[in-house]
Order: sequence, then structure tokens, then C-alpha cells
Amino acid sequence: MSQLDAISAILHCVQKQFSGRLNIHSLSPPHEGWSLYYYMGRITWASGGVHPLRRWRRAIARTCPKLDLGSLEFPSETKDSYWEYDTLCQFQDQQQLDRKQFQKIIVDCIVEVLFDVLQESQAEVLVGELYEETSITKPRVVLKGEALLNYAERQWQQWCEADFAGYSPNLAPVIANNALLKSSLSDQVYRRLSVLVNSRNTLRDLSVIVKKDLTQLTQSLMPRIQKGALQLVRVPDLNQKFTPSRSSGSSIATDLVKEDQQSAKSAEKADSPLIACIDDSLRSCEVLEQLLQESGYRSFFIIDPLQAIPELIARKPALIFLDLIMPVVNGYEVCAQIHRVEQLKDTPVVFLTSQDGLVDRVRAKLVKASGFLSKPVDPDTLVETIQRLVTASGKSQNQSNSD
Repeated sequence: MSQLDAISAILHCVQKQFSGRLNIHSLSPPHEGWSLYYYMGRITWASGGVHPLRRWRRAIARTCPKLDLGSLEFPSETKDSYWEYDTLCQFQDQQQLDRKQFQKIIVDCIVEVLFDVLQESQAEVLVGELYEETSITKPRVVLKGEALLNYAERQWQQWCEADFAGYSPNLAPVIANNALLKSSLSDQVYRRLSVLVNSRNTLRDLSVIVKKDLTQLTQSLMPRIQKGALQLVRVPDLNQKFTPSRSSGSSIATDLVKEDQQSAKSAEKADSPLIACIDDSLRSCEVLEQLLQESGYRSFFIIDPLQAIPELIARKPALIFLDLIMPVVNGYEVCAQIHRVEQLKDTPVVFLTSQDGLVDRVRAKLVKASGFLSKPVDPDTLVETIQRLVTASGKSQNQSNSD
């Protein structure tokens, strides 16, 4: 195993006709990482990064939007580091993808990885490590590394020329000031946009959904981002590697906007309270968000408690659900920080926990928490808690946005 700077390593593998895996990662936390797979100096696949599943789904949606996943049986877990590639091979074997479509999806995924490596290398020191023992031994397509890197560099240059070098296309636009956004758009455009910018779709996801070039899409949103009507936030990858079987005729393109359609009802209710959930467990956030959505509330989640305050100030939720036990900082500390902020001092905070003994309740009172909600959350208790506290505080998201 040898170590080189990332871009040099990519070209080194080409020049030396390397076969194996090139791992690229940053030297500083959170140690972002990608993998490029080579066969005789040519790239066969790329994986890793913050959103590997989103990337894979987007590439399929662009090339073959009617591809049916329902005909394949997927395991609940996989140990393969290139499971996406193997799944594409299954599609091709079943004649759901032809060779041209297969290659286009591979190219899109590789170029997106290279773009992210180029962007990250502007701010961080990235290194590449070579592993000869790990490779796709029977690749179906082999691609010229220089050509792919040149293509990614052109996309990166276009992104920089639009003055977006400091913005990752893996960020998701969300509404930061509802009143400001609504006042700047027609009612029809506002309704459509509010469904899309729901903290679930990244800029890259949106470019596929609306079928618009990524840079052009970002240019259309940037004025409202700069004015504070929208903001860009980090979002997790999709939570399942494999999509459950669906009825015949369903498509991945439809699946990409499925969550938007499901949340349209609550998004159209612009006056419904906005609820925040702070929990380092993505699964817990998703469960709570689903319950809130079914009850007609708008919501967003924050999985990094250290980043909570700026987002809470920007979005002004009517109520905050806060996990009590988190590894880096506990709920008591976060709650105390929230109530030291002028814009948030009157916002009710409810702890999510299985611990609600006397000592816990005393500590909660000291940091001005409004109560406890036991895990797993009971839907009826959840709604009752929101109705009681939001009404008592005299706050709704609509009122907050008018402040």
C-alpha cells in the first residue's frame, strides 16, 4: 500500500495500469472518503462520499427513469463495498438495462465522485491509498480515467465560474424565512417550491426532479439563499440501500419525488406549526418526522446537536423535541444553550428519553425544559403535547416568521 495526494493518485493509477482500489480520504475529521476501482489502469466504478445511495438513484433516474426495482429480491444487508455496481449488473442480466444505459449510469456516478473529490481538495488535504487486493475482477465496462477526470474538471470549473465553489451540491435548500419567500413569489410558484425545498432534496436531487442543469438550478435559487429566504443545510443519505418491491410500472424517478408528494399536504398548510427534532439517531428523527407529518405538522430534524442553534434561529420552530442522551453533548446542555438565545428563549423544549425520574425532572426544570416524552413515542401523546405547549406559548410558525 502506498499513499499519494488524491489527484496525483488518480492519474498514477492510470499511468501504472493499476488494478485494485484507490481509497481517497481527508486527513482531518470527519475523514470524508471515496473509493475508485481500477482494472488495468481504467476506472470501472466509484463509491463512497456523503450520499452514495442518492447518487446511485439519481444516475438511474436520469438514464432509465422507468427501471422497475420490483422484479429483484434484495437482501436486507450487504457486505459488498460495491453493491450498487453488482445490482446494476443484475439489472443488465435481466435485460432491464442495455449496455449503453449501464455505461451511462457508471459514468455519471464516477464523474460525481470525481467532482466531489475536486471540490473537497480545495479546502482539505486529500490522500489516496492503493489496495491491489480489492478490485472488480470482471468489469463490464472500463473507462479512461483521464477523460472522466477532465469531464469532472469541466463541471467543477462551471460551478466555480458561477461563484458556487463554497457551496456543495450535496446540500439541501430549505425555507429559512417563510414570509420573505412567499412575498417574493407568485402563489403558484411558492406552493410548488415549498413542496420541493423540504430538507429532503439536495441540489443534485432537485436537478433530476425538475430536469434542469445543476448549475442553472442553483443559480435560480441563489438570490433567495443570499437574501435569507432559503438556506442550504446538510442532510443524511437515504436510509435504506435497497428499495422494497413495488407494483409493476413504478419508477425510480417517481420514487425520488415520493416523499415530496407525501409531504405536500402538510407543506401546503403554511400556517401549521413547524416542529424541530434534535437527535443524533437518524432513525429516531425519521420515526418522529413521520408521526408529525401524519398529524399535519411541518418538521425538520438536526442530527448534529453542535450545529443546532444556528438552524433553530434561522427556522424558528414552534416547539423543539430534544434527545436527552447524546454522545458529544447531552440534552440538558443543548436546552440551556437554546434558552440563552434571545430568539429562542420562549420556545418550548421537550426531552425525548426513557429516563424521567425525579433527578431528571429537577435537572430539566433547571434548564427550563417544558417536559418529557417517552421513547418510543406514542402518537396521541405527541399530538396532545404539541397542542398544549404550542397553544400555551402562543407561538406558531406563521407568527414566528412574522417577527
